[in-house]
Amino acid sequence: MISLDLLLKHMQWANKEIYTEVSKLDNEVLDYFVIDPEWKVKTIMLHIAKASSNYGQFVNGVTETTPLDLNEPSTSDDIKVLIDKLYEIDQGLIDNQGIGDVDLTIKMRSGVKEHKSTTIFSQMVFHAAEHRAQIVAALDKHDVRTINLDNYDVWSYIRAH
Repeated sequence: MISLDLLLKHMQWANKEIYTEVSKLDNEVLDYFVIDPEWKVKTIMLHIAKASSNYGQFVNGVTETTPLDLNEPSTSDDIKVLIDKLYEIDQGLIDNQGIGDVDLTIKMRSGVKEHKSTTIFSQMVFHAAEHRAQIVAALDKHDVRTINLDNYDVWSYIRAH
């Protein structure tokens, strides 16, 4: 059986590492996108943090979430603030993984839903991975190839720890 702890810690590490790498690039990369200009790198970075915040609140038993009060990053300093906040949010998920596979009632745009806590944890891990890949794809489209996702896979996390 795969370890939820490993998945959550990998997610936290990969989020921090990739955001840190983006913070080292010129600010103009924050406006890069793959296809849809509504999904710029800066938008995706904030989206991951906001979704993580919502999922963390759900796992804490909150039915209707309070939105994360941060703006899209426009500088490396803004990204660093986002890194710290996302790391804290991810740590909350790690700390709460022991709640067991309980039923949670959550309010989403599509209405009130019931989900198992493990479904929410799984969604967060895969959601973050999907959007980290989208960030790297947007950079790659503009010939910025300094971030190789293979360096942030589970194997790399295990080697780093």
